[in-house]
Amino acid sequence: MFGDMLYAGISIIEIDYWRFAKELEKMDTPNAKSALGLLHAVAGKFDKSFEVFESALESYDDPSIAHNYCFSIEKSGDIDLLRSKVYEYSDRYGSKRLTSMAYNFAYQFGQRDELVKYIDQHIKLLSEDEGRSLAEKHKTELLAELDLAYRNSGCTEQQFQTLASIMIKITQKHDAKAGLVEASRVQSRSIVLDIINKDPKAIAQMNFELAEAVCMEPILDGCDLIGRFSPKRDLNIGVSYVNTKH
Repeated sequence: MFGDMLYAGISIIEIDYWRFAKELEKMDTPNAKSALGLLHAVAGKFDKSFEVFESALESYDDPSIAHNYCFSIEKSGDIDLLRSKVYEYSDRYGSKRLTSMAYNFAYQFGQRDELVKYIDQHIKLLSEDEGRSLAEKHKTELLAELDLAYRNSGCTEQQFQTLASIMIKITQKHDAKAGLVEASRVQSRSIVLDIINKDPKAIAQMNFELAEAVCMEPILDGCDLIGRFSPKRDLNIGVSYVNTKH
């Protein structure tokens, strides 16, 4: 219930929030703790939400709590915390969902070692019917794209991560829904992020703000890697496996 509300961006009236919170605080089960954490997030009380999830994970070794915690962090917009926790819980639980999130973060932020680590973990969890062979090909494609982006741009991992963070912040500022991300398509020096829910004029404004932010960031001096937002197109032409099931 509260997860669906958080996903849809539905708010909750104050009296209902306190009533549900009081009821859930009396229950000491993993599901109740997850529901309470999600309830706080729906009410916009993310600090409380995170406290509930952190405490629950100390008491219960339950990956569903970690999944809901990461979902709440995602909705809070704290991408750095989300990436950190996704890596932590991928190491701890190794679920398909968490390892998928982890290797996608690693790719988007140019972290090659982490990409290898988490996509290998993810592949081990897949059966052939779930696309194991395609995922192995996907790994090869993603690594080739990252290597090409670094080679063509001459940027450092810190610069790659800085550019990725700037792009995510602009996406959040405009309440834009991101789709696929792609590095170095057709031997370009670009990180391209497709935007699903904005028209070309709005995306052009996002690109203008991105250019301004890049110019103002000294860490990106001497970096030829280019960030760009794009309308929804057929990015990642060579992608063999995109995990949408787990």
